[in-house]
This record gives sequence, structure tokens and C-alpha cells, in this order.
Amino acid sequence: MGLPQSGLWVKKLWVLLEVAVHVVVGKVLLILFPDRVKRNILAMGEKTGMTRNPHFSHDNWIPTFFSTQYFWFVLKVRWQRLEDTTELGGLAPNCPVVRLSGQRCNIWDFMQDGWAFKNNMDIRNHRNLQDRLQAAHLLLARSPQCPVVVDTMQNQSSQLYAALPERLYVIQEGRILFKGKSGPWNYNPEEVRAVLEKLYS
Repeated sequence: MGLPQSGLWVKKLWVLLEVAVHVVVGKVLLILFPDRVKRNILAMGEKTGMTRNPHFSHDNWIPTFFSTQYFWFVLKVRWQRLEDTTELGGLAPNCPVVRLSGQRCNIWDFMQDGWAFKNNMDIRNHRNLQDRLQAAHLLLARSPQCPVVVDTMQNQSSQLYAALPERLYVIQEGRILFKGKSGPWNYNPEEVRAVLEKLYS
């Protein structure tokens, strides 16, 4: 459940300090020991499968680490995780989402059919719902084997599921059966596969 408001601000301040130190130290190490830092980042990427995607070259993402944009993104993610309300076995939030046709529905409406990602997409932040829908069409062009919907501009689904930048869930009949760790470094799609195989065996 969420933290009391005063406790939340103290936690947010602490996270701000942690992220600032992380970015400053990371930037200094990247300048002083670029090869060592690159090897460490690639090792983490190998562990999570990020380096196995030929369309996701490390030359495109390692230089972005420890930048100002990186700082703000990591801070946003860490702050959002403080307000994570999902619990294993608990009721899954039935947040509003938008189909690519523009029709509004709820997340449970499409999750009944299953969910599977196979490739990452490079999509920038959206300023309005049309940007978000346009980005979703990029995913749709890859013919995913699942329904595609987008969060509303209030980002309620992302907030309630603490899904930024990515997180895997298994939801059945409105209950959370599996809540993965946040990605891209800490999640493991094989855990989802194991849960689904157990469910459907």
C-alpha cells in the first residue's frame, strides 16, 4: 500500500540524494575508466538479454548513461516505485487505457487474452494521446501476438502497476498471480514463462 504523505516526501528526498550520487559517481567513473564501466554495463545487459538484440546496439545506449536525461528518468522511476500499490495475490488495478482506435476501455478488457513482448521499441515521451497512439502503431507494425492498448495521459496504469520503465505481470481473473521485478535489469521473462506453463499445464 502507499506510504503516508509525510513519509513519502522523506523517502522521495532520500531517493533524490541516492540517484544524484549514483549519477555523479557513474559519470566520474565513465570518464576515468570508460572501458571498465562499459564492460560492467554490458555484463548486466547480457544477464538480462539486452545485448542479444541486434537492433539494440550498446553504442546507442551506454553513452546515454549518467546524463541529465538519465538522471531525471531514473528519479521518476524510483519515485514512482515508492507509490507501488500492487501486491502479489491482490486485486489487479483495472486502470483506464485507450485502444488504437481511440476507444477507451479498462486494462482487464484486453488482458484476458494474454500478453507477450518479444522485442523492445525505442519510443520517446509523448506530449499527448495522439503521440502515444502513433507510437503504439510502431509496435503494431511488428505484428505482436497480443492486444495493443496505451495508457491514458494521466499514466494511471503505469503508476498503479509501478511499470516504468517495464515490468512483467501475470493477471488472471483480476488477481495478480505474478509480479516481476522492474526492468530492464531486474526482470526475467523466463519467470513469466514458468508461471504461464504451470497455469496451463
